[in-house]
Amino acid sequence: MRTSTFKNDGLTAAALLLALPTAYFILISVLKYGLGIGGPFDAAQPTLESWGIKETLGWNINLLILFGPVLAFLFTIFQVLKIEWHFTKEEFLLHFTVQKKWFPLLVAAFSIGLLAILTFYFLVENYQHYQE
Repeated sequence: MRTSTFKNDGLTAAALLLALPTAYFILISVLKYGLGIGGPFDAAQPTLESWGIKETLGWNINLLILFGPVLAFLFTIFQVLKIEWHFTKEEFLLHFTVQKKWFPLLVAAFSIGLLAILTFYFLVENYQHYQE
């Protein structure tokens, strides 16, 4: 029987670092446009613009905001997902097991939450444009 898992807390920390810019951007956007507190967004705006936030998707901060949580999820899910397989002439057995490692699971859940927020935002924002 063969088993495939990845074990590395450094990889989980790197995954969290990939997801944090998205969380920060969502937080300051909600504060400004949802609650009317513009201080954090206005303070970060010059830096974000110099990193290319207003440009199209390319090698700029937009790429990290959109795909950072995806990479974070992939980095963490392979640390908790245990895949076992066994081949015989009669059967092919494949078992998936989720291990109880709380830090990678929390980072994976955090990344999924960020992806859900971004997806919801894109759907609502584009739906409003189609209504006009």
